[in-house]
Amino acid sequence: MPFSDFMSKIRQWDVQTAKWINRHFYLLFFEIILAIIFVAFFVNSLKVIDFNIEAMGEGKLLEKILISQSVNLSFVVMLLLLNSFWILFMFNSILRISASLRELNYVLGKRRNTDS
Repeated sequence: MPFSDFMSKIRQWDVQTAKWINRHFYLLFFEIILAIIFVAFFVNSLKVIDFNIEAMGEGKLLEKILISQSVNLSFVVMLLLLNSFWILFMFNSILRISASLRELNYVLGKRRNTDS
């Protein structure tokens, strides 16, 4: 393989890598940020639940109700974060399918034009 062919192959890989990073960077970035937020929130909520259960003991009825409501609200927030993961995953999948269909359309159109 001559040097010019090798360099053109490297340029082609570089362009494809740059396209991939440009397409998926923001979605991957936000998924990573959401994962960090989710893990931090999950660990924090487990600590809060453990602390509240230890501190509750023989408390009043109102305190028990408030603690159970705070735990339930924590679960709702965690489920909303998981839902945002799912939505980002779906948007990412839709964008990938769209890009693949565009490339396929381009290749088929190019073949059709060369066959004519």
